[in-house]
Amino acid sequence: MTMRVVSEGVVMRLSSLARRLPDSVWSLFEPILPPVVWSGEGRPPASNHACLHGLLYVLITGLGWDYVPPCFPCGKTIKGRLDRWLELDAFRAAWQQMAERYQQLHGINWDKVLLDGSKKPSKKGAR
Repeated sequence: MTMRVVSEGVVMRLSSLARRLPDSVWSLFEPILPPVVWSGEGRPPASNHACLHGLLYVLITGLGWDYVPPCFPCGKTIKGRLDRWLELDAFRAAWQQMAERYQQLHGINWDKVLLDGSKKPSKKGAR
């Protein structure tokens, strides 16, 4: 089974979304995510666009934060940005808009939704 997402009225594979962040997806997130502030010292921070694209890549591929490809900001940067977005409730608001848009275009069969969590106790008390 291939996961698909609707972008700009076109159904696309998630692997395509991982390669390029469509403008229609970015346009939902851009006004909601807080702007990046740079004090002018040190290395300029990664853009929200690059961090969101990297985050979606991690979510789609299932990679760990340490294995994010070099074409994206480092995993630590992406994770930090996600934490900030979650703290401000910005990511949830944007994600909700995407879900509502998908619901309007295709409908969501809530009987077939699968939630997966990787939080389970490790065997024999390992960390």
